[in-house]
Amino acid sequence: MASAALQAFRRTVTVAWPQQQDADAKKHLVAVARAGHARIMREATARSGFAPDFDAYANRPGNANLDSVILPGPIVYRYRYLREAVVFALSALRKASPVVSGAYRNSHRVFVDGIPVDGVPAQITPGSTIMISNLVPYARRLEVGKTQSGRAFVIQVPPHIYQRVTDQVRARFRNIGSITSGYATVPPAYVIKGRLPSHYIASNGRRRRRRQAVGQPVPSPAIFFQLHA
Repeated sequence: MASAALQAFRRTVTVAWPQQQDADAKKHLVAVARAGHARIMREATARSGFAPDFDAYANRPGNANLDSVILPGPIVYRYRYLREAVVFALSALRKASPVVSGAYRNSHRVFVDGIPVDGVPAQITPGSTIMISNLVPYARRLEVGKTQSGRAFVIQVPPHIYQRVTDQVRARFRNIGSITSGYATVPPAYVIKGRLPSHYIASNGRRRRRRQAVGQPVPSPAIFFQLHA
C-alpha cells in the first residue's frame, strides 16, 4: 500500500511540477514585459510631454492578449514616435525662423494626408503621410532665394531652413520611417502675379532661368514624414 501510494505521488509530482514551473515562468515573462513597457512610457513622457503610440502582441502579430503567451514567447511592444518627431520639427522650425513680424515663424502648419490640422494629432494612423509646410508667400524665397545682387534674401539666419531642420529630425528619429524635405503645392498657395525676371540668382551664385510663370502657384518648402508600417 505504501509503495503504491509513493508511486502515485511521484507520478503526480512528475506531471504537476513542470506545469507549475511553466505557469510561474509565464507570469514572470508577462510581468517583465509590462514593467519594461511602463518604464519606456514614463521615460518618453518625461522627455516629450506625452507617451508614444504603441501596439503589443504575444507570440504573433495580432494577438494582443499578452496573458495568452505561449513559452518561450516572445512578447513584443512596437512604439511609434512619429508624433514626437513632428512636435520636435515644429519647435526646431520656429527656433530657426527669422522674425520680423512673426508671420513666417507662426505659419508652420501640419498636414495629415494633405489635410491641414490644428496642432499635432494625438494619434497618427500607421501609413499616414504627415507634412509640415509654411504658406506665407515668401516661404520659398526664404528657403532658397537670393536678391538680384546675389546676397541671401534673409540675413538673420542661414538659408535652407526646412532642409536644415529635416537633417536635425532625421538624425534624432532615424528609425521611425522616412523623413525628407522638398516642396509642396497646397491651398491656399500663393499664385504668381505680374511679370517676373526671366532669370534669378541660385543659392550657388549662378544665374539660372526662372521656371515659374504668371498664374502658377508657388510651391512651399515642406518636411514629409512617412511612418514605417
